[in-house]
Amino acid sequence: MKSFLKYTLATIFGVFISFIFIGVLLFFTLLGLINSGTEGKVSVKSNSVLELNLDYEIQERGSQAFLSLLNPEMGESFLGLDNLLEIINRAKNDPKIKGIYLKTNLNNSGYATLSEVRNALKDFKSKGKFIYAMAPYYDEKNYYLASIADSVFIEKTGNILLNGLSANVMFYKGAFEKLGIEMQYVKVGAYKGAIESFTREELSPENREQISFYIHQLYHNLIAEIGESRQVDTHQLRMAIDQFTIQSPKDAFNFGLIDGLTYQDDVHNKIRKAIGSKDSKNKHVIKASSYLNSGESEKNTSSDKIAVVYAVGEIVDGQGNNNSIGSTSLAKVIIKAREDKDIKAIVLRVNSPGGSALASDIITREIALCKGKKPIIVSMGDVAASGGYYISCLADTILASSNSLTGSIGVFGLFPNMQKLFNEKLGLTIESVKTGQYSDFGRVDKPLSDGERMYLQQMVNRIYDDFTTIVEKGRGIDSAELEKYAQGHVWIAQHAMERGLVDRIGGINDAIKMAAKMANLKTYKMVSFPQIEDPITQLFNQGGNELINKKIAQDLGIFHHYYQSLLSGIQSQGFQTRLPYELFIH
Repeated sequence: MKSFLKYTLATIFGVFISFIFIGVLLFFTLLGLINSGTEGKVSVKSNSVLELNLDYEIQERGSQAFLSLLNPEMGESFLGLDNLLEIINRAKNDPKIKGIYLKTNLNNSGYATLSEVRNALKDFKSKGKFIYAMAPYYDEKNYYLASIADSVFIEKTGNILLNGLSANVMFYKGAFEKLGIEMQYVKVGAYKGAIESFTREELSPENREQISFYIHQLYHNLIAEIGESRQVDTHQLRMAIDQFTIQSPKDAFNFGLIDGLTYQDDVHNKIRKAIGSKDSKNKHVIKASSYLNSGESEKNTSSDKIAVVYAVGEIVDGQGNNNSIGSTSLAKVIIKAREDKDIKAIVLRVNSPGGSALASDIITREIALCKGKKPIIVSMGDVAASGGYYISCLADTILASSNSLTGSIGVFGLFPNMQKLFNEKLGLTIESVKTGQYSDFGRVDKPLSDGERMYLQQMVNRIYDDFTTIVEKGRGIDSAELEKYAQGHVWIAQHAMERGLVDRIGGINDAIKMAAKMANLKTYKMVSFPQIEDPITQLFNQGGNELINKKIAQDLGIFHHYYQSLLSGIQSQGFQTRLPYELFIH
């Protein structure tokens, strides 16, 4: 007995000491992480070159810098579009920065995001500074970004693939049939094809038409901008890409798209020559993440503020998270911005394919309450469609990137019938005792009856009427005219502007400048919502999930979009105002 007590007490004491040790270790680890982001500013040497490594999918907002320390292999992939635009703009006006070394590779960012970065780089060059671009591989996306550079280089053993754009949609109907699942639906809008991935095995004629319309205009935009930057004839460039005659780096060099087949150390030698440096250790190069933490923050004593409210991800009921827009959480943010007397204008940055109709309506109401109190400007990212357009249409002005996808004014509902899965695959049966004919409405083990389907159709009709009424009010478009552009039809920004759905082509910085002008502000501070959590809170609440999500995206590569599409469809609940398809354009 004594022996038992002795070992038991020893074990308890050992566990106690271990917890203390782990706690102390965790404390100092967190302290080190926090100090790493808050210690003295990085010094920028004169005659420096900024290195931008953009070989990852760029998100709207950057993560806390210390998160990258948890997985250094991810490099600078935690820098968001907000960080990149700030870095490039600061470097443009920094006399110590003479140029940018742009490193690219496979990039799954949206074309509107790439366009914003590209425009910022173009603005950087307006100050007489140079940009050199280098990659081991070029496709349409990263070449579009790199083409703004003064000189574009490729690894000698690298490759280039410029063969035009294709939009791929994956269909899950066959897989569901094998599982014994039937996806039933109701919808409004001939072009509202969100249900097609789950109910068809091929695109409908309407959906094929609008996808073709979109990617051809996008393709036109890319050709025009590349042709202008590289000073090549756009007609000849389009023919070369369409006929697939640029099949090697040498072909691209002969056509004038590439300035040299070389290695990274050779590019560094060219950079050193450009800035007149003899340093062989590349000490003149400063990475983007380091530059973000350099220099003194601008002293601005103005009490006037412009709020940038980020609405990024699918629109869901309730709180949402880092990858979704919660109706409750975003509504609170808008209320806060609306009631803060120091905030003189609001920029709503929308990058969303839509989602819950109810959540979209709740958010839109809060935006409506801003009208007349302070200017509210919408800046559209890669996509602001369906519910994303719903929450945008009441703004005073809507700006969209030239490559933004918007519109999709329509509604649908998906309702699974798992009768075969339960009965034939799993051997499960369900019996219901009810008081009325429709008391068991909502069961997933039986098909919809005619009466139930009629009820659901009437509901989506009412939601569609509410949607179009909001658009008519916000955009001042007659109902008969709007119906020509609604019906779930998706538009690229230029076509949306021609139809009155968008006011101007421009990026988020243009939207901020417009907001300042409308609020008559010459000096102001920027505040962003939702606010970034402090490092410790973010580590425990989100850090792990964010690392996991980035790792999944990294491992799945091009298949990550299909994974997200399937996950989104399965998780969709209630009536949805969502983009009619998940496109992977490459």
